[in-house]
Amino acid sequence: MNKKKIRRRIAKERLIILGFMFFFAKILLVPATAEDFKTDSVVKVFVTVNTIDYVNPWQSKGVIEISGSGCIIQGNRVLTNAHVVNHNTFIQVRRESSQKKYIAKVETVGNDCDLAILRVEDPEFFKGVSPLEIGELPNLQDKVTVIGFPMGGDKLSITQGVVSRMESMDYVNSYQSLLGVQIDAAINPGNSGGPAINNGKIVGIVMQGISSSQNIGYIIPPPVINHFLKDLEGGQYAGFPYLGAYFSNTENKALRKYYGAADDVGGVLVTNILPFSSADGFLEEGDIILEVNGVAISDDGTFAFRNNERLDMQHLINMQKIGETAMLKIRRKGNVSIMKVPLKTVSDLVTIANYSEKPSFCIYGGLIFTVLSEDLIAELENDGDNSGLLSFYYYSRGLGSLNEKRKKEIVVLLNVLSDEVNIGYHDHTYEIITTVNGKEFDSFKQFVKLIEDAQGENIVFENESKGKIILSCKDIAKITQDIIRRNNIPSQFSDDVARWKKRGN
Repeated sequence: MNKKKIRRRIAKERLIILGFMFFFAKILLVPATAEDFKTDSVVKVFVTVNTIDYVNPWQSKGVIEISGSGCIIQGNRVLTNAHVVNHNTFIQVRRESSQKKYIAKVETVGNDCDLAILRVEDPEFFKGVSPLEIGELPNLQDKVTVIGFPMGGDKLSITQGVVSRMESMDYVNSYQSLLGVQIDAAINPGNSGGPAINNGKIVGIVMQGISSSQNIGYIIPPPVINHFLKDLEGGQYAGFPYLGAYFSNTENKALRKYYGAADDVGGVLVTNILPFSSADGFLEEGDIILEVNGVAISDDGTFAFRNNERLDMQHLINMQKIGETAMLKIRRKGNVSIMKVPLKTVSDLVTIANYSEKPSFCIYGGLIFTVLSEDLIAELENDGDNSGLLSFYYYSRGLGSLNEKRKKEIVVLLNVLSDEVNIGYHDHTYEIITTVNGKEFDSFKQFVKLIEDAQGENIVFENESKGKIILSCKDIAKITQDIIRRNNIPSQFSDDVARWKKRGN
């Protein structure tokens, strides 16, 4: 895990999900024949969406209609992007050769890799259709044909280009780093989820592009697709493993000598380890990773791949399954050994976007509290609301992401519902809360319990800047319910908090 990659998200030229970006590129229509690919295996996906409101977490934003693309694969399944079907309330799919729409349901979503599987119960939908096969990882300069249903028309669109780059990159849907392939075929909003074809087989699923550039798009390559599909064979999607360590290069001779690695070839220096991650309890700061699963790692953290290509060492970890063991050859204090590291999923302090589960929240004395997540950050960015974002970035992409205090969650005061009990605090929004009555907490569950266990005349919430919100506890339960009723809020707690309280844990 590289700090530079974490900072990419706030770079000036951001990657934007194709399903929601609004830039226009010249579409190059290319003649196609049935021998080239099976166009009837590419479908248009119609989605009714009701997006969760992470700023007002008890409600949604209202219904809208969007569309994307998908393709039929083995097992009577439709493969598409996760971002095409996230927040869905209703889905239909339609083949190019038919005007009939068929109801589809989401079987599995992998938000980390931006892939999803849809099921269509009506067997009529699949009659006469040959599923597309997953091909091999393309080579640089290979021709690819992108098929889908972009904006600008209702019919199938076919564009063509070449593979121009291949590297580990941040997937916009999750901002997790996985292998991505850059192509120069013209792709537009609505292409998301459609296949990129070479020699009649899928060599990628269209996912995102750069809004400020023409004809720079990205596809999810076969290794990531196959990992996703194989993971489903166990019955439940687990995701991609991450090591959970920060590295620096070892190019400097003095640095290599300092760490006793002057005679080694290659290797990267472990600088930090994320709590609760795969590396936690196994690797140590100052370790030098020389090999991953028998593959030599260079001093810049890459490994030799195919001919003259190189990829990030994280790719070697990504291609394993959660629960498997990574074999790391490390140098520690002058000694070289093999470290067996059981692999886990992502353990970031600020959870990756899930787009489907309603966020945890509780309301107390008109104060609305929730958990800091990438979903919340993305919503504030989309709304152009920068208040609080600097503090949030610190924990999601800055040094706070190192989680030195080993917290499981960060609690945020979203807003204050005005009432006599909270006069003077009405302008407190998007503040990170650090203590309740002087006591720290590690999770939202602990935070709620501290509120429930509070005794005395007042309750004191303290934020990061040492500012205090002091509320009288007299009749606070009744006051809270009155505030909720006046603001037409259905409950004081999210469903998960209500379950904790009911179980008493």
